[in-house]
Amino acid sequence: MAKFVFIVPPLTGHVNPTLSIGATLLEIGHQVAWISLDQQLQHKLPEGGELLLIQYDQTDEEKRESENYLDIISKKVVYGIDSIKFLYEDVLIPLNRHCYNGIIPLLKAYQPDLVIGDHQLFAASIAAKKLGLPYATTVTAPAAIKIMSELPKVHEWEEKQIIALQQELGVEENRALDCSDLLTLVLTSQYFFGEMDLNSNFQFTGPVLTERRVSSDFDWEKFNSNPRKKILVSIGTTFDHEHKKAFFQKVVDAFKDENLTVVMVSDPQLFEEWPENFMVYQQVPQLDLLPHLDGVVSHGGHNTVSETLSNGLPLVVIPIAYDQSHVAGRVVRTGAGERLNFNRFKAHHLNEAVQNILTNPEYKKAAEVLRESFIEAGGSATAANLLENAISNSTMEKNKSKFLFVVPPFFGHISPTLSVGASLIARGHEVKWFGITPLDNKHIPEGGSYFYPEQDLIPYQDEIAKILKRQDDGPACSGPEVMKLALEETYVPFAKIMMPGLETLTKEWQPDVIVNDCITFGGALFAHKNNIPCVTTTPVPPDVMGNTENSAPKIFEWQQNLIKQLQQEIGIEDEGIFIHSHHLNLIFTSQKFADFEEVPSHMKFVGPVKGRPNPAPFDWDKLSASTTPKIFVSLGTLLVDIRKAFFEKVIAAFADQPVTVIAATPPEIFEEWPSNFIVSSFVPQSALMPHMDAVICHGGFNTVNDTFTNGLPMLITPIAYDHFHIAKLIEKAGCGISIRYKRLRVDALRQTVFELLENPTYRNAATEVQSSLINAGGNDRAVELLENFVEQSTLALV
Repeated sequence: MAKFVFIVPPLTGHVNPTLSIGATLLEIGHQVAWISLDQQLQHKLPEGGELLLIQYDQTDEEKRESENYLDIISKKVVYGIDSIKFLYEDVLIPLNRHCYNGIIPLLKAYQPDLVIGDHQLFAASIAAKKLGLPYATTVTAPAAIKIMSELPKVHEWEEKQIIALQQELGVEENRALDCSDLLTLVLTSQYFFGEMDLNSNFQFTGPVLTERRVSSDFDWEKFNSNPRKKILVSIGTTFDHEHKKAFFQKVVDAFKDENLTVVMVSDPQLFEEWPENFMVYQQVPQLDLLPHLDGVVSHGGHNTVSETLSNGLPLVVIPIAYDQSHVAGRVVRTGAGERLNFNRFKAHHLNEAVQNILTNPEYKKAAEVLRESFIEAGGSATAANLLENAISNSTMEKNKSKFLFVVPPFFGHISPTLSVGASLIARGHEVKWFGITPLDNKHIPEGGSYFYPEQDLIPYQDEIAKILKRQDDGPACSGPEVMKLALEETYVPFAKIMMPGLETLTKEWQPDVIVNDCITFGGALFAHKNNIPCVTTTPVPPDVMGNTENSAPKIFEWQQNLIKQLQQEIGIEDEGIFIHSHHLNLIFTSQKFADFEEVPSHMKFVGPVKGRPNPAPFDWDKLSASTTPKIFVSLGTLLVDIRKAFFEKVIAAFADQPVTVIAATPPEIFEEWPSNFIVSSFVPQSALMPHMDAVICHGGFNTVNDTFTNGLPMLITPIAYDHFHIAKLIEKAGCGISIRYKRLRVDALRQTVFELLENPTYRNAATEVQSSLINAGGNDRAVELLENFVEQSTLALV
């Protein structure tokens, strides 16, 4: 069996999950130890666990301050971004600097097979790296990961602090080691975490709750003696500054006259007397208590929120500092509670918020959905299994493969492949992209490359330009004309144009797999002709045309003949159609949303995968200042000719309305925009979506995916191409309303959006779609299928 060692800071919320995971590993038969500054940890360890104590010099004042950093945290009055700066500069960097020298000799003596470091005790990963030991990371505050997309500048600053410490300690690596590339355990569910493009080293375990029991004098008889609804009020152990008394006074004022039992975690001596309906204790048996409660008021500590939602209870969250604002945001976004501002809320605000979560069943229902997502994630058993696998992965030499993505000149189709490709690169594979128009290298993940066969394309430049210009004619075309424009005038000529460049590339770089987008017929045809294994990616719902073989036999016959003629022109005489892979088709939506009952074995619905992070500048301050519902409006990157007319209608509908409109369009199309509009040519769409309340979109599938992975309702205004099929799926799922662009009137636009904002039916349906998209597996599932495919293809050739 293996030897594991957890390296933890002296923070209860960070230590407790490791005790549960460690207990599971011990039950399986492994050896498990904990490295810590806290001598008292010995009394909390599961049977068989070993404490390896970091020794320090009590005469060194700086080191004593590091040891006592919990005291520093609890007494300091900090909020928001300032709290993160304080956390790193005054707490984490001194603590990690101190711990590092104590960790090194303990690791040398123990010789673990795997080091598991807390994400805030990054000295663990630095020490493991220095000693050449494999390491994993536990993340008890998932906001530490989410901050990468939500606050990229803050994340960049955090990374610099960690890198500077690494270099000070002798590890010359120009990237932060706080999260392991081998395995980073995120101790929540994917659903509660929210949408974000993460590499496959990030694995969600759900909350890991320890079966701890607190010895206290809790009066269960009094608690159970009345039929009143019961709530818990707790702001954790790390806030003990002068604002604490004012906070609890507001709680007293809010509930002293209510028919409600309030269990309060606070110093009973804080006030001379408490209202009759209050039960005040320094400590409570929280895990025992939660199943008997109706709601919780919390500061947003991740452990308390996880424990509350694990019992299916709604919350009122009042974040103070650090990661709590993010946790509060996820509670609100998932519908499981309400949020108040710590500095601004009044007693009546708290009373109203609590009454809302106790009387509106939707909050309880949303909390139950989160509870199920936690159960499905697996908890300690999943974490232990992943850690066991990490040892195997760290010692096995993996077969590395070459993946070639063949993409069309449409960024909506390219974007998902960038995310999948980045994960393949992170797992040690070689990845290239091939296209027939230039692509800025800033989009390509580090370690990959984009091949643009400039010399081979010289004869085709005018033709490519004409085809791309014709794309804007789609709105003016009838259904059959759109099909002709897409197949005969775009996909087929693009396939022919690709052949010389693909020949040039593959002579020098022989891919193991060609991954072709569903409209880049050239990739699949080249793969078939040259006997290269092929996979298709489909970034839109399949079956856009429907079953034309039965419903429109003449059209079906035309399609077949067109493709067969293309295949013959490029030298394929085999019987059959080879524009798509017959072995693996990765579809970037869920089976439920695509409305597929019977799925061919080669079609795999993996859900949305996100493109590369978009650092586009945006007026976040104006967005934050807005107090009205927020509506995102986008026409994507095509359809240039109708853009002005479309946004004229949007302005007419909402210029004088109590909403904030985020318009993704070049501002210069109008001299002046209404004051309640935020306008930008390029926006960080994925980062914006969690802040929106509804979306207006023509049906571009990246925007559709972003909308529903955030559980938002949509007004879709289909214009051309696959938009009409997507609109039907949205209406069938009940998560939006469709109004055909040519029939879109200002009054109908306004009325429909307010219907989406005010009628919870659409939001509830969008939440159901959100669950199906997330559960499909996303990026990790796509990478797993690709790796399995190349392995099976290799075995078939042996």
